Amino acid sequence: MNKRRLHLQRLTLLVALLLALLAGALPVAADENDLRAVEAGFVYAVQFPEPAAQSALLLQATSWVSDAYFYVLTITNLSPWPIAQFNLLDRYFPPDPTIELSQLWEIELLEPGQSESIALRYDQGPLADACHQLELSWGQGWSTVLMDCGGPSTATLWEIAANEEMATYPPEEPLTVPDPSGASKLGLHVTRNADPAIMAFVEDAQPAVITGVGDLGWLADVKEVSPHTITVGRFEEVDQSLNGDPVTRAREFVNLHAGQYLANPGVDYWLGWNEPGIDGPEEMSWYAEFERERVIAMAEIGLKVAIGNFSTGTPEADEFAAFLPAIAAAKQRQGVLALHEYSAPNMREGIGHGIPGLEAHPEAGSLTLRYRYWYETYLRYNDLVLPLIITEAGIDGGVLQEYGGAYAGWDTFTGELPEQVQGITLEEYLRDLDWYDNELRRDPYVIGFAIFNTGDAGGKWASFDVTAQLDSLAAICYSKSGWSGD
Repeated sequence: MNKRRLHLQRLTLLVALLLALLAGALPVAADENDLRAVEAGFVYAVQFPEPAAQSALLLQATSWVSDAYFYVLTITNLSPWPIAQFNLLDRYFPPDPTIELSQLWEIELLEPGQSESIALRYDQGPLADACHQLELSWGQGWSTVLMDCGGPSTATLWEIAANEEMATYPPEEPLTVPDPSGASKLGLHVTRNADPAIMAFVEDAQPAVITGVGDLGWLADVKEVSPHTITVGRFEEVDQSLNGDPVTRAREFVNLHAGQYLANPGVDYWLGWNEPGIDGPEEMSWYAEFERERVIAMAEIGLKVAIGNFSTGTPEADEFAAFLPAIAAAKQRQGVLALHEYSAPNMREGIGHGIPGLEAHPEAGSLTLRYRYWYETYLRYNDLVLPLIITEAGIDGGVLQEYGGAYAGWDTFTGELPEQVQGITLEEYLRDLDWYDNELRRDPYVIGFAIFNTGDAGGKWASFDVTAQLDSLAAICYSKSGWSGD
């Protein structure tokens, strides 16, 4: 025998020995003497046909007899959509249904790839030659009926084609929460920092927001004494015409004021135009492009903006839809939405009223709380919920044009009035402001509201002025849970 042949025989013997050792080691690893090691009995395996649908619900039923008769059901969602509200009624009966056994199985939700199982126990079974009639319903009116006459110790598999129309997404909670929470959202619109009481109010009440116009250097003092107060500033504009190229106009606007913006670091958000006059979706599209470009141009110099600044009762629904591109740009660059909300002769007038194109909602309004229509209808479903500041709010008789007369701020409603116009007292106005504050505290996305107006007790806006009422306004702030004057 040559050396090569001897080597091969020895190698073969070694391999055989190793295999024998491995074979002997397997039972040892399982430890057959351990009472917890059990042997599973093989039942049956079958080849299924190719699936008919890429997305399907699989329902498997297995009949099994042990100490009782069990009917084991497993449903699997092999679709990319959540499907909910499954109701499966199993009706179990023989050909001559002198007896019928039934059980109901309910599944609240099946996420994609998820399975649920149940073992239905029938102590009276198995019934001779009986069938299971499975009545399955799910989602919004979808249903099917399946028959299983396989008898005990059999399994049946059904494939139910699924499509996106069957998808059931859990209803989203409304953005408005049931109860007010957190600190007051009350703040001031200040035409001029003309009274020491204004800064005293800021330091004591720590207001949510301050809106300033024109001379804005004092807003740095606001940030120093009340660091959490959000400040909004703007300069008065003359030309708010909706003509020319909106991108060019926006760049020119920002370039015109860039030096003033950078010289006022006490401003958190910069407004552009004030109460732009929009007449229809086409004009709103122009303004949306203007505001979108203003957002971008301001971000390039490190500043944030408040966009919109629409007057009370505007825009209309179709106009607001055209403004969404500007909102998308503002959200991307940490901007906010700005709106004005006034009503008369009190701030609750118009609550529960709808606006053209949208169904009325009891907790929104045609004037005050109008913003809830925008957030619930347009912004939440387009992933465009961004912070909101009501940059002007209060009572403005301008909304009562149908009655005629020169109705202006809250003070014009405290005196003698025509019979058709309801009056209001200062105390009632303060209660309205407290109510409005609490409503905004139900909307987590609202930063705050600025009461119009302060700092013009003897001027153009005298009938709106609340400088003499700052102590009462501070008391509203103090009364809210979460307020801190530190």
